[in-house]
Amino acid sequence: MGMSTINEIAGLVARLQNEKLALIHRTETQQKMHEEYIDEVLADFIQVVDTFDWAESVIKERGLDQSQVSTKAITRLLTAKTKALAVLEKYGVKKIELTEQMIDDQLCVIVGSERDSSKRPGTIVSVEKNGYTREGRVLRAAEVVVVR
Repeated sequence: MGMSTINEIAGLVARLQNEKLALIHRTETQQKMHEEYIDEVLADFIQVVDTFDWAESVIKERGLDQSQVSTKAITRLLTAKTKALAVLEKYGVKKIELTEQMIDDQLCVIVGSERDSSKRPGTIVSVEKNGYTREGRVLRAAEVVVVR
């Protein structure tokens, strides 16, 4: 085998390695875009769950859950919420649990504050809107009220 043949083979191997790296990069980029798209769709779906949460709180605030007829209707309504949460869980979406702990800037957005001398500043008082993660990524940060 002559030197030119070895050089041709070496050039071919180098070109194939470059093509392989380019293909790996393109595949990784497409996978990342796909995951971002799924995250976006799931974040939109979370807004449906928010609507159920809002409806449930309004029902309780107004005392609309007192009669047997309304309790049955509410149960049916909340069955749809349960199914929506099951779909989110199927795709790896997890609710961020934050009760009575210090604020985590990566998981929370402060939407209000209250005075409470019995707790340290920065302690979460209430979660106004649940936050959700998927595979370690924040789909939506929780909206919280903290002690100032």
